[in-house]
Amino acid sequence: MKRRSIYYVPLLALFVIAVVYQTRYTMDALREDFRAHEIVRQPFAMEELEPIITRLRPEAEEAGLRKGDRVLAVGDRPLTGAAVFDQLAAGARPGDSLSVVVRRAGAETTTPPPTEQRVTIRWAAARASAPTISEWLPFVLIFEVMPVFCLLLGFWVVAARPRDPLAWLLLGLMLSFGQLRNVPMGHWQWWLRDAMVVYHIVCISAWSLWMLLFGIYFPERLPLDRRWPWAKWVLIVPLLFILVVNIILELGSMENIATVAPLARVVIRFQGILFAVILAGICSFFVSLSLKAWNPATSPDARRRLRLMLFGTAASLTPMLFLVVIGRMRGTGPTQSAPAWISIPVMLLLFLFPLTLAYVIVVQRALDVRVVIRQGMRYALARNSVRVMQVLGSAVIIFIAAFQVASSATNRPQKIIVIALGVALVFLLGGIMQRLSHWIDRRFFREAYNAELILSDLSEKVRTMVETEPLLETVARRISESLHVRRVALLLQTDGAYLPAHALGYDAPPVVSFPEKSVTVHQLRRVNEPVLVYSDDSDSWVHKTPGMDKERAMLEELETQLLLPLTVKEKLPGFISLGPKRSEEPYSGTDLRLLQSVATQTGLALENSQLTAAIASEVAQRERLNREVEIAREVQERLFPQEFPAVAGLDYCGACRPAHGVGGDYYDFLLLPNEKLGIAIGDVSGKGISAALLMASLQASLRGQAMQGTNDLAALMSNVNRLVYDASAENRYATFFYAQYDPSTRLLAYVNAGHNPPMIFREREGQPRLVRLNEAGGVVVGLLRDYSYSQASVVLEPGDVMVAFTDGISEAMNSREEEWGEERMIEAVGACRGLSAAEMITRLINDADAFAAGARQHDDMTLVVVRVT
Repeated sequence: MKRRSIYYVPLLALFVIAVVYQTRYTMDALREDFRAHEIVRQPFAMEELEPIITRLRPEAEEAGLRKGDRVLAVGDRPLTGAAVFDQLAAGARPGDSLSVVVRRAGAETTTPPPTEQRVTIRWAAARASAPTISEWLPFVLIFEVMPVFCLLLGFWVVAARPRDPLAWLLLGLMLSFGQLRNVPMGHWQWWLRDAMVVYHIVCISAWSLWMLLFGIYFPERLPLDRRWPWAKWVLIVPLLFILVVNIILELGSMENIATVAPLARVVIRFQGILFAVILAGICSFFVSLSLKAWNPATSPDARRRLRLMLFGTAASLTPMLFLVVIGRMRGTGPTQSAPAWISIPVMLLLFLFPLTLAYVIVVQRALDVRVVIRQGMRYALARNSVRVMQVLGSAVIIFIAAFQVASSATNRPQKIIVIALGVALVFLLGGIMQRLSHWIDRRFFREAYNAELILSDLSEKVRTMVETEPLLETVARRISESLHVRRVALLLQTDGAYLPAHALGYDAPPVVSFPEKSVTVHQLRRVNEPVLVYSDDSDSWVHKTPGMDKERAMLEELETQLLLPLTVKEKLPGFISLGPKRSEEPYSGTDLRLLQSVATQTGLALENSQLTAAIASEVAQRERLNREVEIAREVQERLFPQEFPAVAGLDYCGACRPAHGVGGDYYDFLLLPNEKLGIAIGDVSGKGISAALLMASLQASLRGQAMQGTNDLAALMSNVNRLVYDASAENRYATFFYAQYDPSTRLLAYVNAGHNPPMIFREREGQPRLVRLNEAGGVVVGLLRDYSYSQASVVLEPGDVMVAFTDGISEAMNSREEEWGEERMIEAVGACRGLSAAEMITRLINDADAFAAGARQHDDMTLVVVRVT
């Protein structure tokens, strides 16, 4: 970060130049205004590029001069430039003699040319008598008082806000506007004249440029310039060209007009175009202010200031612009293009221009420079006294050094020593004043260290903070320490209102609540940037916006002077309220930019902290759910058969592997009262807890019906279907297969409710044979409340193997999304000849897993194997 003192070096240099010029200019101007009867006037006027007489005063006519005469010399000196006449006029008094050598008009065409002719003119006074008060007062106000006012206003604003580019633009605008009157400078000392001529011409020529830039950037940048930043250079480049050309022409015409005559002819040829460019730069000022003043996106405070400035400056400059245009058309000056009763009021209106700027900047706080008004008087006097001492001390050193250098008694080595010593003393004085300024800063509780560095570091630091309370505490403390703000409050959105989440510097926690639809919240959402709160300004938005009475009281309770929205992606999770600084100095443009960066990063960090808290809560919730799922899995495992009762002539087994924690597949073996064995397998629609609950309901319904010992399996299945339908949602159902095996007759009776048909593998005469149990049954259970099922039966033979399965087995997929399929499963069953039921289940599941090759399965895998021995 640049140190503040760096900005004062060019400011001091410019201040010395401006004061030196203004002092010498004012002395000459006052001499012309009050002692016009004691000074002389030029006896004739000449062309711009040639020393040919175009207009004669009576004293020149009496001496014998004529229009068209070429002036060769005046006062025994060749007339090479304007400085010759200026020097002669400065040393003459009314009645003194002036020797003029001329060549008569048309003499160049005669052969041989006649010799030069010398005439003697008596200098005449500029006025016959001293002016009256009504004659000199308007000129003194416009040409002496107003330039000093402009100079003081411009330098005061920059001294208060040296880092603000708008302050420097205002200074350039004020210095340029103060150069309304030309005074002869050819008689000034050589070491002063050229520098002052350049300063004067830069100020005059750059006025249109400052108007253009100030209109674009004050108080907020023009939206069109954000969109097309290159457009302004269409005027800036020619305006800079005009400035450079004017400097060359002015310096050249002062000493030797012949050297710059070719360039001057080109300028005269295109002077209409150049005048149009200058006029366009001035008009762009009003166009830019108008576009921003009636732009709804511009903040209300900015619109109010813009309209004040627009009306005031337009009333000041528009009449003079008309006189300038009329004068250009008539070939006269602006004040000569209208009678005095019009031109004098028009000139007096020019004073309204700097007055309007001063009113908008000081009273309406456009640049927050009401330091001497709002800050403590002791601090203002102490701080500004240091600046005055530094400026005056530096000016004294520079003047003494300049006087010694200009003295004829000082030789060249001594001049070099004086210059070096002067520069060293200026820097030494600057260092001493800077130390004194730092002491005053600490004494009056202003920033004793670099606030910009602290706030920039804070904006980087908050990015990594994920806990809300430490984040709010750090932001409040660092802002308070860096800018010496006594009261800081951070309000976060909670249950439809913004409530204080952390407060610093209050005797008791503030009790305020800003609803989401409050005017203050709406203002922060709309502007999306820091909002200044002026409770003592009746024109501020806090007083002019309807419905602010209650909110204004809350802002006063918080002692709010600045509101910072914590905006994140068009959301406003909270905002920061800052009270006044301890020094009572207003927040600068640099403060606002840094605080906006801090607020942006804080908003992001706040969102991250809230997201982290939500994730932590979700993780905790997920852990509870996982634990609950684990408990549900344990409960579900207890629902499956825990042991397989011995049944004569049967070797049977079942297994279920859920795809997730709990599943919807179901198998069961029931030892019935009539010594029969009930065999069940099902697949519930859906996954997870809901499917497991329906599976439990299916098991309970089946056991409640089967334990009655009925042989009517079709009626049993209808009852189970009705129970499941009544206990489940409309979109819940289950495929289901139920069979009862009678060991005495080896008869297997069954009902298939939409399930994959179980397969019976048997051998006859050494040839394998496959029987599918799909001859009887009906639709899935739980889909239709009243449905009649049918049953069938088959007699099992020794050696038969019945395999019942869910589609999680047959539809096991590999990474290429290929299904294992029933054909591969049949082959795998054929390879299990001689294995027990439990071994067959293990082998078949392993074969399915081998085919899947680690691919994730999304369905439960259930197998039931019954082997007749």
